[in-house]
Amino acid sequence: MLFDLLYGWRKWRGQRGIWLVLVVSLCLLCSLIGLVSSLLWMLNSDRPQWVMQHAPVITVVNQDFNGNLQPTSVYDIELLQNLPTVTAVASVAVQTTMLTVGLQDIPNLKVGFYSDSLIDVLGLPKPFSYNVWEGNKVVLSAEFWREHTTKQSVSELSLYFKDRPLAIAGVAPTSMAKIGDVKIDVWIPDRYLLQDVPTMFANNPDLYIKTKSNRYGFALLSRAAAISELQQAYSLLRSQTPRPEGGFVDSHYTPWLIDGVELKPNERALIQKQAWVLLVLLICFGFIVCSGIVSVYTQQSIVRQSEVQLKIALGGNRWDLFGQLFRENLLSLLMLIVVSPLLGFIFMEYVAKIPVYSAYFDSGLSFNSWLWLGAVLGSACLYLTCAQIPMFNAMKTQFRRGRVGQMTKAQVLMSQLVLVMQLTVIISVATLCLVLSSSQWSKYQKVSFAESLYSLKPKVTGRLSMSLSSEQINGDWLVASNEVALSSEAFTQLGAQSLSYRAQSTAAISKPINSLYVSTNFFDLLEIPFLIPATLTTDSVIINQTMALQLAEELGLSHWQGVKGVELQVLGFYYEKQLKVAGVVEDQLHFGINQAPRPVIYLHLGTQNPLIAHRLAPVIYSKGENVRLVESHLNDWAKLQSSVLSYQYAGQLNQEIINTDSAGRLLFVTSCVMALLISLLVMFTLYYRFYFAVKVQQVKWAVLLALGGRKANLVVQTIRLNIVLAGIAGVCAVLLLFSLDAYSMALLSISLIQPLLLGISLITCVLMIVGITCWVSLRTFRHSISHLLRS
Repeated sequence: MLFDLLYGWRKWRGQRGIWLVLVVSLCLLCSLIGLVSSLLWMLNSDRPQWVMQHAPVITVVNQDFNGNLQPTSVYDIELLQNLPTVTAVASVAVQTTMLTVGLQDIPNLKVGFYSDSLIDVLGLPKPFSYNVWEGNKVVLSAEFWREHTTKQSVSELSLYFKDRPLAIAGVAPTSMAKIGDVKIDVWIPDRYLLQDVPTMFANNPDLYIKTKSNRYGFALLSRAAAISELQQAYSLLRSQTPRPEGGFVDSHYTPWLIDGVELKPNERALIQKQAWVLLVLLICFGFIVCSGIVSVYTQQSIVRQSEVQLKIALGGNRWDLFGQLFRENLLSLLMLIVVSPLLGFIFMEYVAKIPVYSAYFDSGLSFNSWLWLGAVLGSACLYLTCAQIPMFNAMKTQFRRGRVGQMTKAQVLMSQLVLVMQLTVIISVATLCLVLSSSQWSKYQKVSFAESLYSLKPKVTGRLSMSLSSEQINGDWLVASNEVALSSEAFTQLGAQSLSYRAQSTAAISKPINSLYVSTNFFDLLEIPFLIPATLTTDSVIINQTMALQLAEELGLSHWQGVKGVELQVLGFYYEKQLKVAGVVEDQLHFGINQAPRPVIYLHLGTQNPLIAHRLAPVIYSKGENVRLVESHLNDWAKLQSSVLSYQYAGQLNQEIINTDSAGRLLFVTSCVMALLISLLVMFTLYYRFYFAVKVQQVKWAVLLALGGRKANLVVQTIRLNIVLAGIAGVCAVLLLFSLDAYSMALLSISLIQPLLLGISLITCVLMIVGITCWVSLRTFRHSISHLLRS
């Protein structure tokens, strides 16, 4: 056994580098198979682990103009019951409130107020039951119970909501720690929401509760149905059903039905794209690894074929020879078994910390051990099969004396075919990487704010009551001698359309509009270009160019510049203003670098709705290097306003906008890493392939040199052949990318057919081949003719 291991190790002399690269690459491949397959398997489920309902279920929410998920109202959820395929509906309202545990008040707890129908619609696990709901009992989260555990049992814990005692039914499963992105501390029957009804709705509390958009809805279906058909029927139903008067107005969001129980659809879509791209790259990587192993073992078999034939001719037992070749490769199998799970563990530790994955998979991302084991067994079979290639070749031919190690025509053609396939893969992967890089670069060119511009965001830990001075809203406020500007929301968070507008000169109905309340100096500090210069006042608005185009079309104006001076009626919840369009600014990246511009109006901070103005802390913008000093002075001011208000540095505004494209960055980084791995593997494989090809024909070259041939001509001849093969691979890559272009457009909204980038990939591949070929050839020609003849 030991002799065979040492003998097999010595046979890799001169090729130990490629042997190690291929073994480690195969270990990496097995680990990635375990990771990617687990990712796809977990994404295949349309509901969390805690949902025990197996019948078809859909999620009922709203979609804002940023494409983000927003809660809806009980009124809109109950409308679904009018559709024939809907059996029952249920809802959950997630609110931040204060509870009392014993004698201690605990603020900022997340409470899930759930309807009684949720128990059946989603099949909630124990301790949830109708008896619990009817008995007004609450269910604690596992984390909340651990934090406030005492020597008493769960049922003896004293818990109060607005001075009303709450009976505790038990502790929810750990998998119910979150609903969407929100961690739930306590589950309470939604009838407790009656205690939050304002005085103005005291005579009709149902109107307040049912029209307020604070619910995530779920509907149980009698049979599986196409979500697009349900969406169309539901949208039509909502548009035809008048909303109750006196309650909350429609938020103007788009109704959104989602297959299954899913409250993080955008994250899921991102991870699905990531998983499919990973799968494609993994297939490419696996092909390069497996073809490299077959190629290297085939090259070694050409050298060892005569050795095996000689042993058979001298009476060696063929089964013993099979066993010897098997034992010689036990070291490769041992490395595969030891290194692969180690790499898998490292990958899981790293991937679990990626924000996109950790935010979506609340219970963590698992590793598919069974598929990993299958990959390891398949790899072992590949190694053992390739190890027997010398034996298979020896059994088909007879031993003969003479020089050995020459490749047959069939072997040469097969080697060239494998090379073309490898080059096709590397050109395609390089093009994909360049396409993603180009897409990211073009996105980042849109971000043009000064590098010194940053924002400070408010952190509110309780009920806030504050007021802004005229100095602050008019842009005359200095913090630590630095000019600051204010806005009602963060720059990239304009998803909530709480206002609508209509031109007073028309009788058209009001339209929802994205809005931002800002201080007078907001545009000057952020250096936002004006297309029609103006100063923002309390009786005017400034709009962006997209809004100007929309307004010009509504009014029948010949040019968007004619909107200056148009009177607008701006409407909201118990809010109405008559304002004049004072100026127009360029479209800004309020909706991220991936979204198209949308209409936006900028209003003066002094015109905020007085019902909510005192409860909203503004976002602060400033410039300069002394960020910490500004933050410190700002927090001193915030403490004077309220003990629950503080400010923290949110980073550069440019970076805040770039962070809206986490999907693109993650996809770009993943593709580049996989492309780099594939490129390095191809370079190693090509180097040893060309090295072996030169070794095989070095006697022929030595004879030609002895007869007066020139080294340069021999090198050029080899390079010419490889360039021709690269050209064939380029054509194959174009055909492959063309066939995948439709899928790329649907999945990534990016076209793979970009001639310039494809040309760069092909030229890079050709240069790599030329470089490797020259390097190998020059290393061979350093020796004398006599040395080449003896080798």
